[in-house]
Amino acid sequence: MTLIFNQLNANEQRIYTALQSVIDPEIGENLIDLGLVYGINIHDHIATVTFTMTSYACPMSEMVIDSIDDAVSKALGEGMELDLHLVWEPAWDPSMMCAEAKQRLGWD
Repeated sequence: MTLIFNQLNANEQRIYTALQSVIDPEIGENLIDLGLVYGINIHDHIATVTFTMTSYACPMSEMVIDSIDDAVSKALGEGMELDLHLVWEPAWDPSMMCAEAKQRLGWD
């Protein structure tokens, strides 16, 4: 499920970079490093970001979704639309975090 920056096209890379600025308010790490973003795809002028939350009962989910919308909307080219796709499968777990995030959190 790990997104690899170099496998994305230039427009998708801009979205990836924008998502690195979105911080999960409970954990204090960005969504990319946490492994919460499952996909970035652009097709027919629609950018779809598939993502999850750390838990189904995440009390900060609306704030995170608004932050995703704000950050990605600024990165989109003219005439592009944004489709945010929140999914619950597969469920997130700490093993999805990048090694650096685990280390920063002392979870390694």
